Amino acid sequence: MNFINSILLFFAILLIGPSILSSNENKAISNAVVLAPPNDPYAETVLMRGGTFAMGMNQESIMGEWNNNLRRVTVSSFRIDKYEVSNKKYRTYIHWLEKIFIPIGRDSIVRAALPDTSVWKTELSYNDPMVEGYFRSNAFNDYPVVGVTWEQANNYCRWRTDRANENTLIKYKLIDPKNPYVGRMGIVMNTNDSSKVSGNSSTITTVNTGRNLDDFIMIPDFRLPTEAEWEYAAKQASQANNSNFNKPKAGPNSSHPNANIVTSDGAFPWVNNGNDGIRNSNSSKKNGKQGMFLANFKNGSGDYMGMVGYANDGAGFPSKVNTFIQTAAGLYNISGNVNEWVADIYRPMNNTDMDDINPYRGNNALDGDDGNISSYETGGNTLISNKSRVYKGGSWKDRPYWLNPGTRRYLDQDKSNSTIGFRCAISAFGVDSPGADMDSKPWWKRIF
Repeated sequence: MNFINSILLFFAILLIGPSILSSNENKAISNAVVLAPPNDPYAETVLMRGGTFAMGMNQESIMGEWNNNLRRVTVSSFRIDKYEVSNKKYRTYIHWLEKIFIPIGRDSIVRAALPDTSVWKTELSYNDPMVEGYFRSNAFNDYPVVGVTWEQANNYCRWRTDRANENTLIKYKLIDPKNPYVGRMGIVMNTNDSSKVSGNSSTITTVNTGRNLDDFIMIPDFRLPTEAEWEYAAKQASQANNSNFNKPKAGPNSSHPNANIVTSDGAFPWVNNGNDGIRNSNSSKKNGKQGMFLANFKNGSGDYMGMVGYANDGAGFPSKVNTFIQTAAGLYNISGNVNEWVADIYRPMNNTDMDDINPYRGNNALDGDDGNISSYETGGNTLISNKSRVYKGGSWKDRPYWLNPGTRRYLDQDKSNSTIGFRCAISAFGVDSPGADMDSKPWWKRIF
């Protein structure tokens, strides 16, 4: 009889066990929903599933630099912003700094974060209205922020990480909601930095170290994309089989695993070489954009936007961040509009001193930053040193050559100009395994 009962119990567990486990899981998830922040920190980002691609120049280097030779590399999955960071979003950052730090006498922190609007001013052109209005006027809310250094862009990413985690930390009672939280911003506060902010005592809040953060919902840090990540995202536009890119078991090379890495990547987002196919086709008649360029760039000497009634791209300066969708993954202005900072330090021969998986030259691979080691590059306007950071993508002021994702230039990390902006990236965990399809789940469930 005991044997028969055991058999019956075994089959009962088989039948109702999964429902019990499912019930417990749903209960845990329900608790997570209650505690999760209301806003999705991944909003307006695109999941780029990792894979192998051809990194480097896939056309002749007409500038003769040969600083990005073609080679096969692999990148892990990551997320990247759909849009370049806009003036409005950056002003939100500035207003937050003003609210927190001006009342306690730390005005220098706010000033250090402000973009340099004088980048619009040149000796032989009248761009004074842009100096006065581009960053501050509401008319330019949705335009990419420029005049931002590489260092300022990184600080914005740290602030964005804090804001994404703040509500979660408050709900778990790890921080005091009455005090500002600057966990990732790296701001050192003096003991006398204490006054009233919005009626509350202003002490810069740190995480309660008595609690284990691994038990709570936390997202990876926002950051600048590596050069390899940025280029991988830009080149997805020209993959021949990008239609299956978002399927769980599909990568960019899945339908042709042994395809030639050179021919699988086009030179431009419009899947063609040079100016061929650069204009909207007849399919765009209804939206009035037939014949207009698919990116914002300089078409020729003095030709930034075309003639009245025959516009090329319709933008003499940067255009809105939500114009010119260029990739099957849904990225806007990845080529043209403004160049974009990436995380890497610049070196001319990067393919000889980088790994072939997640290649990146960062601060852990420095090789000198003094006058004896820094060097000039022919035609360059700055020393190549550990302060030289890569920017990519081409801008409203560049010719089409620089819109090729394989091209790369550099500028000191503490300098800025009117043609460089940025977008943020964030690592994506748990989506590289075969069959993983986390992107369709709610954001708080994806974090688990």
